[in-house]
Amino acid sequence: MSKNSVFTWLFFLSVSFGNAVHAAPTLEEKSTPLSAETPSGKFIGTLDIRPSDVFKDTDSFRMENSVSFGYRFPSQAKLIFQQELWSNLSSSPTLPGAPQGTLFARDGFFSLTTDQFWKSEDGAWFTIYEGRAYLPTFAARRDAGMVTAIRNYFTLGRKLTPWATLAVTETPVAHIFTNNAFNGKANPLFENRFQIKASFTLTSQLTLGLPLIWQSTKMRVSAGASKSGIWDNFIWINPELFYALDSNYTVGLAYYDLGGLTKNDLSDLQIMEGLRDGVVQFIFKASL
Repeated sequence: MSKNSVFTWLFFLSVSFGNAVHAAPTLEEKSTPLSAETPSGKFIGTLDIRPSDVFKDTDSFRMENSVSFGYRFPSQAKLIFQQELWSNLSSSPTLPGAPQGTLFARDGFFSLTTDQFWKSEDGAWFTIYEGRAYLPTFAARRDAGMVTAIRNYFTLGRKLTPWATLAVTETPVAHIFTNNAFNGKANPLFENRFQIKASFTLTSQLTLGLPLIWQSTKMRVSAGASKSGIWDNFIWINPELFYALDSNYTVGLAYYDLGGLTKNDLSDLQIMEGLRDGVVQFIFKASL
């Protein structure tokens, strides 16, 4: 399948289901799956394998994998550690981090999630909280002086129909660095993320998520550094289609854009240009 046909199919899915359109981008951001059941306490773990192709760059092919392990408490709270493990399979300069063919660590973080700690009596409204503390496991960010990033995800959702859910997530992020700038570029100070996501249960096994994310980052002040002191905006999408083979194995397709759908100062739209500069992913997940 050509990259043009894969992209066209994913974009058609995004438009067809309501125009509600997903690290990365900067620090990987993956949404917490919704769960309606209350399982017993148990150890959990997931291996996520994602062969990924940069749509605009025919020479860039990589693996964006991750592994997580932790414990889910009977109350539905879960504590995990997740580590991204990427590999640059081509010589393209679009993926900094390691030489071609080398497996290297990207972002790693501890996560505490409470699924639906509040919901309405009819079950239509629900809330989710997730807190993350990032470690400087990615060499490029560690070299820039990163100590940690603290994220707090606050989600309010509503089940619109038995098969459609709409959720909004507000995420303040504190970036802690030892340096104001590195290699002539200002480091981030504070970031706010706002996401609106439409989710569809198409069949008992097939689900579609269509998030639209707006990141607004206040950069540190450093004389002579690029982006010093500005608010840097990045609006992007990350549609994901998953098919559950059984309770332990899932396959899927995903896309996220790298260029953003607007200029970073929000002065103009660049939707088609932004969509052409993105990453197409094939997904295989195995979980305990």
